[in-house]
Amino acid sequence: MSGDRSGDATDAIPDGGTVTEETAGGSGGSALAGLRERDDFVVVAMAAALVVFPFLLIDILGAVGDVIGISIGGYTGLPSLVLIYGIIVIGFNLLLGYTGLLSFGHAAFFGSAAYSAALFSQVVPSPILMVIVGTIVATLLAWPIGFVSIRRSGVYFAVLTLTFGQALYFWALGPGSWLTNGDNGFSGIEAHGLFLGAIPLDAQLIPVFDSYTVMYAFTAVVMLIAVWVGNRIINSPYGLIFEALGENEERVEFVGLNVFRYKLMAFIISAVFAGVGGAMFVIHEQYIHPTTALYWIQSGDFVIMTVLGGTGSLVGPVLGALVFEYVANVISGVSLPMIGSIGSLWRFVLGAVFVFIVWVFPRGIYGAFSDLGSRLLGEDPEEPAVADGGERE
Repeated sequence: MSGDRSGDATDAIPDGGTVTEETAGGSGGSALAGLRERDDFVVVAMAAALVVFPFLLIDILGAVGDVIGISIGGYTGLPSLVLIYGIIVIGFNLLLGYTGLLSFGHAAFFGSAAYSAALFSQVVPSPILMVIVGTIVATLLAWPIGFVSIRRSGVYFAVLTLTFGQALYFWALGPGSWLTNGDNGFSGIEAHGLFLGAIPLDAQLIPVFDSYTVMYAFTAVVMLIAVWVGNRIINSPYGLIFEALGENEERVEFVGLNVFRYKLMAFIISAVFAGVGGAMFVIHEQYIHPTTALYWIQSGDFVIMTVLGGTGSLVGPVLGALVFEYVANVISGVSLPMIGSIGSLWRFVLGAVFVFIVWVFPRGIYGAFSDLGSRLLGEDPEEPAVADGGERE
């Protein structure tokens, strides 16, 4: 499983033929696509982006807002929140963007990990151990849910996952309220800091900038790991099979591969990412409620972030998470002349943005930037690859 595949490399497929780099990645063998497949380039580029991200989101936008008289700068915890959701949708995109399975129940893994991490913090308030415990619980829960749901496809799969998610939501509100504290939410979550509490999570790394905190650094490291793992999966034979499943499941089955097993593994892998994000979320917020953890709208938000940023790309969904959280947490507090405060109308604003992006840029925000980069390099914009060589509808 290598991330440094050359532009003219070929991969064997079970029917005796070969899959070229062009057909596998749908990139035409372009230099830009070749860079995106390199593990070192992807991780270094993401690390560079993470270094400047809080500065741009809080300080630069805050300065611009002061000039125009509208508060458009982020707050201290927003960069970490964006990355947490970014981790979740990187994994969710493996299921939706590559394997072609639309799940409306991923809040179950997000919420179960969050509650598990919160309960574990009452015993051992270590952020790293909280993430590990939350991820394990989400992974174990994904096995039975995936085993049942994967046996159906299309809308039936989506409804099954939604049903499991809602069942957990109502359990947390009712019968399980002795454990989750029900509608009052779970508070008193302890996360004393990294390295046995020696470094507080709210400590500032750079005194000049409030945006660079230990919590952000911790989240950024986890994000880098998620990006590296996601890139390795996508550019591995496993990722190639996931993509083939999304394009033509019958052909994959025809060449002798166990379709059920690969779909189940895609489901579980995506749940692992959701579990990491859920545990990180409860460390960040130090409070969890069934509505913010397990309700189906949370699953719908994952779908919106992924489609908005661009399905079938590694970091595209992260851009979708950025736009979503920026509108939800910053634009919602903006007051406009003659209109007043946007407030609860932020989902209307988000809907307008979503419709515009999907209508003008069908491949999402990342697809728009990718096409622009290809044009600047004098290459043809990428076209989505399909199994039969025709055009994707």
